[in-house]
Amino acid sequence: MNEMKVHQPQYFKKFQCTGSECKSNCCGHNWQIRIDKKTYDKYMQLDENQKKKILEKTKVYTEDPFLAVMIMDSKGDCQLLNDKGLCSIQLEYGYTYLCRTCMLHPRNIVLVDREFEIYLELSCEEAVRVILFEQNPMSLEEAILEPDGNGDYIPNNMLAADKYTSAADFTKVFWKLRRASVVIMQYRNYSVRVRMLILCMLIEQIMKLRTDGKDYDVARSADKFLDQLYAGAYDDLVEQMPDGIDSDFNVVLDILRDIEGKNDKRFNKYFGQALEGFGITRTGNEFPDDFRDNYLKYYKTYFTGKEYIFENYVVNQILSKGFPFNYRSEASDIMKNYADLLAKFDLVEFLLVGLCRHRMKFDKRSIIDCVAAFSRRYDHSIEGFLVM
Repeated sequence: MNEMKVHQPQYFKKFQCTGSECKSNCCGHNWQIRIDKKTYDKYMQLDENQKKKILEKTKVYTEDPFLAVMIMDSKGDCQLLNDKGLCSIQLEYGYTYLCRTCMLHPRNIVLVDREFEIYLELSCEEAVRVILFEQNPMSLEEAILEPDGNGDYIPNNMLAADKYTSAADFTKVFWKLRRASVVIMQYRNYSVRVRMLILCMLIEQIMKLRTDGKDYDVARSADKFLDQLYAGAYDDLVEQMPDGIDSDFNVVLDILRDIEGKNDKRFNKYFGQALEGFGITRTGNEFPDDFRDNYLKYYKTYFTGKEYIFENYVVNQILSKGFPFNYRSEASDIMKNYADLLAKFDLVEFLLVGLCRHRMKFDKRSIIDCVAAFSRRYDHSIEGFLVM
């Protein structure tokens, strides 16, 4: 079989599943574990007792290329886990008998113009650790993509060029915009909050070009924007945002409360602790009079010199989700995609600042758990189920 090249962030080679040591097993959470047809056919070839053991814990699911789903127990865990939280299928039959969902998670394989890329999803605690706490700017390197248990190279997501732009050279447009977005977010002369504002300015500029029917000028405009960045054209934004805060905290709080309502005990715990850190009641909408001043003070206390955490969070979102487009949507509204990126940043920042204040220290372990819990609720859940 021919080797398939893939581009992956430098953090990827540091990742290794922690198995039974993981505090939040990815085979639980009431996630939907879908079984692809090829894997289901393998189960059908087992002897009757082995086959029955697996198939009695599945139900038919008709959405090509998937054929069935695992039936979770009353706690929301996969029924094929042993008493140590390990997969009995993998232990008995080997890695190649895992369904595609289990085999890939938390890996996310994407395909753009015949180029494979692979990232880690932040719903996994170990992925959060290797992604967020890397102090060097995130970059891509070349590696070899291993085929799945069926010998296939199948991406989770693909970017369809003609659905996003009328530019003659879509590939050039996409790479230029994505590179510009990453460069802006890794430009450490400014705070992450200012970088988010500069990224918004780029997206607004590109939106105007597209509205005016000038898709052909997008790539050149992105290059010019970066030239202006390097020349200090946006230095005045620092003066316009002296406290570095432009969040609408009422909106942030409303979103987090909506997520809390989905009955995730781990996420709810961290959300509650963040609220306590800020002195906000569980149900009230009133912020303390000194909230903004304290927010800035807490941020500086716990995250001065550690803004790479938020930078890495945003850059991983940009790379893994197809920003400024979107792998999982045909929508070409790049401003909407920016708004979603900004919302995630605002929500994560709020949770982590409040959490550290509650703990009265920079608590790396709690930060990892909190971000993973948030990602499971916000990034991967549709009515409480993981969809891959």
